[in-house]
Formats: sequence, C-alpha cells, structure tokens
Amino acid sequence: MASIDSAWFHQKLADRGASLRDLARFMRLDPSAVSRMLNGERKMSADEQDQIAGFLRVTLDDVAQKRRGGIAGFGEDKQQPYDAEAIAASPQPSGQKMFTEADVIYREGKRWMETEGGELLELHPMFGCMKGTMTIPDDLDLTAPADPDWGKVYEDD
Repeated sequence: MASIDSAWFHQKLADRGASLRDLARFMRLDPSAVSRMLNGERKMSADEQDQIAGFLRVTLDDVAQKRRGGIAGFGEDKQQPYDAEAIAASPQPSGQKMFTEADVIYREGKRWMETEGGELLELHPMFGCMKGTMTIPDDLDLTAPADPDWGKVYEDD
C-alpha cells in the first residue's frame, strides 16, 4: 500500500477542530473505514479525495500529494523537478549549431553525421523517419477550431 502522510491529515483535522468521526460523518462512511484510509491500510478513491479536500478546506493538490506520502510528478521517478528560474538563469550556449538534414553524410548505404572534432557518428534509423508524412498548407490556420459547429445545441436563424 502507498505510504500516506497520516500525520498531515490528522494535523489538518486538529487545525479545523474536527475529529476523524466528523470527517467520517461528512463523507457518510464508517469511522473505521476513514481511519484505515488515513493510516494507509485502505486506498483512497478520487471521490473520497475530493470530499476530504472540501472538508479540510485545502486544495485538491495538497490532498493528492499527501495521500501518496511525498511529492508528485517527475520527482517520483528520481528526475529533477522542472525549475524554470534555474533554466532561465543558466548560461545558454551561444552560436550552437543545430543539426539539419543538410548535415547528413551518406556512405556505404548508411547515414552519418560529422562532429565538430571530425568524427563520424552513424545516425539512428529513427532520425528523419517521419519526414514528408505531414504537409501543412500555407493558408491553414492551426489555431482555428476544427469544427466550428462543435458543441452547437441550437440553430442560428
């Protein structure tokens, strides 16, 4: 069973001056079911998560995070969370050359790319495999609705 931050839920109940029985009454559940849920012995459903957030007067994100016992998102997979400020503050490489189709070298039936040091690297077959599969006409507005009548419930007269 996932580790839930039980202490956080009990603290929020105390901050509100409510008991576990008050929460159970609000949710129309048996107090033992709510106790098992907040102790991690029973899973919390999405509907129960919504009810708890409403009762505790906290955001749904807070309850979702605390029911997992830790941070949500990429951090769960040991990937660093996205930090826009750090990225904006980090020095950006200037004059970095982007690799294009014009840089491909064809030899011996294979495709290669030359590094700045002159070394040839074989390209993965995935590179360029989708080229030419989609053409967007110049007069196509990609921001326009695909079907202007979508969601229309009445006729214009």
